[in-house]
Amino acid sequence: MRSPYTLDNPPPEAPPSEVLVPSLWRVQVRWWKRHTPALDQHGAKHPVCRHCGQSWPCHSWACWDGQLGQAIGQAPVPAPVPAAPVKPPSRVLALSGVLAAKRT
Repeated sequence: MRSPYTLDNPPPEAPPSEVLVPSLWRVQVRWWKRHTPALDQHGAKHPVCRHCGQSWPCHSWACWDGQLGQAIGQAPVPAPVPAAPVKPPSRVLALSGVLAAKRT
């Protein structure tokens, strides 16, 4: 999931209220910003990442951007619903023997 952030509108250092792990947000923003082109390349036809030197947007920037997008678009995960208790096999077998005895 892409984030809504761009070079002209970078992600804020302070996490938005919907972010579940604020400390992780700060790490993601730091790496997102590291993997952007140098300021003199922002308008270039083929900018290069100032951190890894790859053609921008580099793979690392795309990963960090996706993580930021997930962080702000992520709905709270509902608690798992407990499964119905399962009867142990020995009890099931014993009950089936009682039922078979009643039929005869």
